[in-house]
Amino acid sequence: MKCKATLLALVLCFATVANADDLFKVKIYDADDAHRLRAIGVDPVVSLTDGYLVLADGAVAERLHAAGLEHTLIARDITIDRLALDGRMDRKNVEDFPLIFEEDNLRLFLVDFDELAMLPEQPQLYPVTAGKPTIEYNESPQLVDITSAQAVDLDSLIAKVERDSLESHLERLQAFYRRYTGTDSVYAARDWIAAKFTSFGYDSVVIDSFQIDLGGPTECQNVIAYKIGATWPNQQIVVGAHYDAVSSSPGADDNGTGTSGVLEIARILKDVETEMTFIFILFAAEEQGLHGSWHYADEAAARGDSIIYMLNLDMIGHYENGTQAELYHGPDVTFSQLWQTIASSYVGIQGILAGNTSGSDHYPFSQRGYDVTFVAEYIFSNVYHSYRDSTTYVDYAYMTKMVQASLATVYQVNVSAAPQPSVAFIYPGGVPSVLEPNVAETFEVEITGAWGGSVVPGSAQLHHSTDGGGFVPATLIEIATDLYGVTLPAIGCDSYLEFYLSAEETENGLFTDPDPAEPNIAIVATEITPIFADNFQTNTGWTVDGDASDGQWGRGIPAGGGLRGDPPSDFDASGQCYLTDNVEGNSDVDGGTTNLYSPTFDLSPGDARIHYARWYSNNFGADPFNDVFVVSISNDDGQNWTLVETVGPAEEASGGWLEYSFWVADIVTPTAQMKLRFAASDLAGGSVIEAAVDDFTVTFYECVGCDCGVWGDLNGDGEVDPLDVSFLVSYVYLGLDARQQLPDCPYEAGDVDCNDGVDPIDVTFVVNLVYLERGPFPCVPCSP
Repeated sequence: MKCKATLLALVLCFATVANADDLFKVKIYDADDAHRLRAIGVDPVVSLTDGYLVLADGAVAERLHAAGLEHTLIARDITIDRLALDGRMDRKNVEDFPLIFEEDNLRLFLVDFDELAMLPEQPQLYPVTAGKPTIEYNESPQLVDITSAQAVDLDSLIAKVERDSLESHLERLQAFYRRYTGTDSVYAARDWIAAKFTSFGYDSVVIDSFQIDLGGPTECQNVIAYKIGATWPNQQIVVGAHYDAVSSSPGADDNGTGTSGVLEIARILKDVETEMTFIFILFAAEEQGLHGSWHYADEAAARGDSIIYMLNLDMIGHYENGTQAELYHGPDVTFSQLWQTIASSYVGIQGILAGNTSGSDHYPFSQRGYDVTFVAEYIFSNVYHSYRDSTTYVDYAYMTKMVQASLATVYQVNVSAAPQPSVAFIYPGGVPSVLEPNVAETFEVEITGAWGGSVVPGSAQLHHSTDGGGFVPATLIEIATDLYGVTLPAIGCDSYLEFYLSAEETENGLFTDPDPAEPNIAIVATEITPIFADNFQTNTGWTVDGDASDGQWGRGIPAGGGLRGDPPSDFDASGQCYLTDNVEGNSDVDGGTTNLYSPTFDLSPGDARIHYARWYSNNFGADPFNDVFVVSISNDDGQNWTLVETVGPAEEASGGWLEYSFWVADIVTPTAQMKLRFAASDLAGGSVIEAAVDDFTVTFYECVGCDCGVWGDLNGDGEVDPLDVSFLVSYVYLGLDARQQLPDCPYEAGDVDCNDGVDPIDVTFVVNLVYLERGPFPCVPCSP
């Protein structure tokens, strides 16, 4: 094997390693992709702008394919302890070490850290194990448009940035000789920064200590100043830069310029009211591997801090620049684009979206799922990390504009990204999904204003529907401050409730929970019995027929990649599903119909609820939206069919997994010969038909011993009263059947102690309840 040697003759050869994994890039397009990737159990290495680098063994790699996640093999036989991220902003390390991945300015190398430690000059490569990313997908934040009034405010704000102030800060920082981690000069700079924050008027200045190994335990400190938001104190904006430097450099541009910029922004915002909390952080030990920012970002994530935005300033003053800036970012670019807009409009700088990089303190925040922008000079310093990195090579006019644009951006995020007033619904004990028959169930909900919202008094309502009927509103009664009791009406066996809650917010109107289109469902039952469940990982007896010339149903892992309306993965990430024409490329149904038949179910004991997930697309091709997907049910083993649902031609016919449930008895009489049929057809010319089915279940929800209405009500008038005592006494002591109950309901309604017999003890209980108001009954399977 031929290996590349470094300039120091360091040879790093890597053969196949035992217990090594393969490195993949996995793209993430939405929250479902992130959920599937988490469920697979991969070892995430790096968060990218459009996905993740992950390590996977053979079994996990198969699950990646089975889940339909778009992935690319980067390298084989990799162990995580040899993976290193580039801490430099130039490409020097590319000349010296094996590069295995590069995207934008983010580079991943394969190294031996023990041998790196012996080098006389450290190459600024640090292990990926310093902090693994959080796998998630965040929706882009919504920003309020910048109004003309706000534009005037930004003009006034920008005017507060003083070049003299920036120059004074930078000259003083340069005078702290070298500011190398662990030296007296960096500790002196730390104290000076803390004193500057205090001089601005900040009374919450924190020295945030941590320790790293720098040839021995080395104490390091971030310096932090807090400005609490007036409206959204729990929503945070972090403005940061690192104040340390390499041992050979005065550290003027890297990163005295960024440190000076943070100090100037903090000075100006001290006496400006802000909606959100601002946290100004000068990070320590950046040059040894972003230690200060990892320390803070990890603790913030562990606390659950709501960091709306992190803006990082690092090298913003090199003299060859004037009108452009690099903007590095994470998966979302909303705030970086806001910087572009403001910088172009107010200071004449064009911000260039530059993708990802691991070379500065924004990176740990990005890996923890926070939105970031790393603002840097466009023409990179030619005196970087050298003794020449002094104020001689700094253009203060350019640096001032970079700080102005950054100040205006963070202030505007604070105004325009603030959460809108809304209503929060919190259920202390959860929401019921199964109800006792004939029992009015009550649960509690806290309904409060969120993000500064205010609930309109008396507006809280329950909306409920029985057995698919219209929704009926009912006003909720406040039982304590912001706490409401929600009482679901009593309904009998073989019924179900759909319900949701609503309340009005004074500014933004009606809020509901959940969406009325997908309400909560509560089914009346005393016993829940799964009859059949199939995620299609094994053959359970499904059959296929039809006259389609191509595209017949088949069971397998989706192979088409989602390129032509087909599902890129199954519904539940278990691997397989049933789908049409499961091949890569031209995978649709052609020239007729393909039918998928379920096994036969015995539903003769009673009604059952059937659930499945389905996928249907016919929105591709020259003549889309002309076919339908039809689901039918039979109670005579397929001799006759009754329609369950029709999907399409346009509605819900653009792909995507959707769930559907129904009661069998609502459509046909349940028997011992029940089957379902899924029919996908290509009957119109020029359309592309893709269909799939997954997560199929059949469940009995049964009521046992509850056909007699109210327990103790022997005459069936809905009340337990003296007439019921008379009927019960006549039956127990005189042997007379004087009841007026339903014909199919024996005297079991009088068995109020549930001992499987109606006897004198039951008479005693009923008498005590009716005449002495002593109750309740010892056993009440059914009640009003």
